[in-house]
Amino acid sequence: MEILTKFNLPFEDLFEIALSKYSFEAVYIATPTGAHKKTILLAAAHKKHILCEKSLASNLDDIKEIISVCKENHVGIFEGFMYQFHSNHKWINEYISSGLIGTPCIFSAKFGFPPLNKNDFRYKKELGGGAILDAGAYLVHSARHFFHEEPDRIFSILEIEDEVEIRGTVLLGFPNGKSAQLGFGFNNAYQNTYSIWGTDGLIHLTRAYALPEDFCSTVVVEKQGFKEEMKMEPCNHFIEELKYFCSNLNNSSIIEDWYQEAICQGTVLHKIKSQNSEYKKDRNR
Repeated sequence: MEILTKFNLPFEDLFEIALSKYSFEAVYIATPTGAHKKTILLAAAHKKHILCEKSLASNLDDIKEIISVCKENHVGIFEGFMYQFHSNHKWINEYISSGLIGTPCIFSAKFGFPPLNKNDFRYKKELGGGAILDAGAYLVHSARHFFHEEPDRIFSILEIEDEVEIRGTVLLGFPNGKSAQLGFGFNNAYQNTYSIWGTDGLIHLTRAYALPEDFCSTVVVEKQGFKEEMKMEPCNHFIEELKYFCSNLNNSSIIEDWYQEAICQGTVLHKIKSQNSEYKKDRNR
């Protein structure tokens, strides 16, 4: 096994055996979304802190149960949206905070990709598939965190195929007239961007969510009669996420924030699913 020779670590093919056989503080869960709940509850019962890939679970009820069990066992659980630890977003937030595009009003984001293998778990409802829990979750998360508020109005249009959302458009309304316009999907031309439109200008990140560690995104700033393109520094956002997670495992205040964050994110996704104008596509039509 490569893991034995490269990292000098033991390997087990059953999670339950690894949990009971070895002494370690935390686990990283990267299984399909539909399998998260079972694995998380096992880890929590063994008092392990948890870094779990987005989306945390397939529905809001499961998320609430997961958080309740983690609280009972005094373990932290962090939903892994790695993109937020990339240096690109810190730079953009500092630029906007300086007032250089005025007051931000509209957050626009797109994340979607060409058709995947037909057997991919993202196309299977029982495995937690669907574009909302996958690509759409990134956009909702980034809009919420950019405005530092929860949306108070939600409208969504979802295209359903074989019981999963293939693509969708979401409008989130935030207090004081701010809004987010989000488009996501699986069977699309590739998109991976966001823009912030302010009262005095617009800033656009050409590659926002999934980035290789050596990739340099471009930021475009536009104002009246002015346009500038800037190359950003590369960053391994997975490593930065792991650093953040490990450094806060003993911080009870931050762990409480992780609990609340997971509930808030899951609540918005739930509302998007339940308040949508739905279009069901019949492949045989």
